[in-house]
Amino acid sequence: MSSDKKITKRKTFDLRLTRSELVHLRDLFGVMLPQELKVTISQSLAKCEGRQMLETRLWGKVTTACENANIPMNEESPDFTVSAVSNPTLEVFQIAREDDQEEESSDDHEVADDSEEVEDE
Repeated sequence: MSSDKKITKRKTFDLRLTRSELVHLRDLFGVMLPQELKVTISQSLAKCEGRQMLETRLWGKVTTACENANIPMNEESPDFTVSAVSNPTLEVFQIAREDDQEEESSDDHEVADDSEEVEDE
C-alpha cells in the first residue's frame, strides 16, 4: 500500500545568534504575567492569536539552541515578570463616537435666540 500523505515543505530562515542574543531570547520568552506566575507573555500572545502549537515549537527550538550552547535553562536560569512599579497616571475622558461628533458640530452652528424685543417707552 502506498501512503496518500502529502508532505508539505515550509520555507525556513537561518537566524544566527550570539550567545548574549540567545540568552536575551531565552529570557524574553520566559517573562511571566503577574497573575499567579503561570503564563508567559509569549504563551498569552500565542493563545490570543491561536498560535499555541507554533509557540511551543519555537520555544523548543530556543531550548535546544540554549542547551547546545551550554546556556542555563529552567531552574538554573533567572525568572522575570511584569509588574507596575509606580502608580499609573489615570484620567477620565469621553471616547468620541461618530454620531456624537456630528451632533456636536451641528449644535455649534446653531445659535439659540431667546431674547425678546421690548419697545422703548
